[in-house]
Amino acid sequence: MNLSRARGVLLALAWLPALASAAAPGLLCPHADEAIDAAAAKTMQQGSPGMLVGIYRRGQPDYVRGYGLANLEHRVPMRPQAVFNLASVTKQFTAAAVLLMVQDGKLRLDDRLDRYVPTLPQASRVTIRQLLLQTSGLPDYAEDPAEATSGAVARTPDEMVQWIAGLQPSLAFEPGSAWRYSNSNYVLLGKVVEQVSGEPLQAVFARRLFAPAGMTDTAFDDPTQVVPGRTQGYRRDKQAPGGFANARWLSPTVPGAAGGLRTTLADLARWTQALHGGRILHEELLRTMTSPGHLDDGRTTKLGMPQAWQEGLDADYGMGVFINASPFGHRIWHSGDMPGFSTWLAYYPLTGVTIALAINSESADLPRDEIERLAFACVGVRE
Repeated sequence: MNLSRARGVLLALAWLPALASAAAPGLLCPHADEAIDAAAAKTMQQGSPGMLVGIYRRGQPDYVRGYGLANLEHRVPMRPQAVFNLASVTKQFTAAAVLLMVQDGKLRLDDRLDRYVPTLPQASRVTIRQLLLQTSGLPDYAEDPAEATSGAVARTPDEMVQWIAGLQPSLAFEPGSAWRYSNSNYVLLGKVVEQVSGEPLQAVFARRLFAPAGMTDTAFDDPTQVVPGRTQGYRRDKQAPGGFANARWLSPTVPGAAGGLRTTLADLARWTQALHGGRILHEELLRTMTSPGHLDDGRTTKLGMPQAWQEGLDADYGMGVFINASPFGHRIWHSGDMPGFSTWLAYYPLTGVTIALAINSESADLPRDEIERLAFACVGVRE
């Protein structure tokens, strides 16, 4: 390890005694906190100033801890209450909002998109269900080379629709015939929710999702707001003083309904309890959301994925969530990556366990498998 990297790890670990949140008895093994500390230190050594770990059982915290720094410029420690960008874990909130519109009788899953977004040329060929399942064939605006510069510009939902409408090819495959991850799908779903509700998306989320779940620190991010505990995002830069630089600026209006929320670990725990406890959606629609989706030929979404995704994920896609078996039972999860942040949220219905992880960097990998193993080491759950 070089000297500058060693200093970074020591700095991160120096905050641990002040930030530790004791693990509650009943879930974690003795000394599991030491192993989690080591996993966090390894991640920060890899390229992140800070990290958050939250392990909850039936909504109650078993282990919640912040590591390292939330803000390098002002040496602000990463506290367990830190506010961070959620990135693509936002998609399950958008999926739930769409299903609430279905529940209210305001739209149907098999409605064509042109009924709600007529300005998108290919909208007549795509259904709401296909958008939710990522089987629409619409290209991903986040893969547009122009995103690297134009992503810094604030955009209205209509301007995002216009951007997506101009992407070429207009469809990557025939809708319903394959699976491809596309942020465009969820940006368009956000526009659909606004159209059918007659309200801004933030208002719908606040009233129909955040309030029933008891979430007090979650919102679509807005850089003009002063947010206590807001975490700064970074990227590894060996040429920069201290080895880090600020992440590329991405206006939160660009990811929007596909990845624009900010939140806290505690709010994510409240969300999983509310969603999977039936306080957001009726049972049938919750089951629809959290079950493997299907292509038009009957295959599950996993079999429509590119081969590398099939092998790497070994998971199906539902509506805003991935679903697969883990060594510790059925797992419903999603990850998120954006400039400056990486996140992961997983829920295990068999035990009611929630694991939420976040780092304020785009230059390190979250130790998901290791934290999961440590969380269940003394539970002995197998399916």
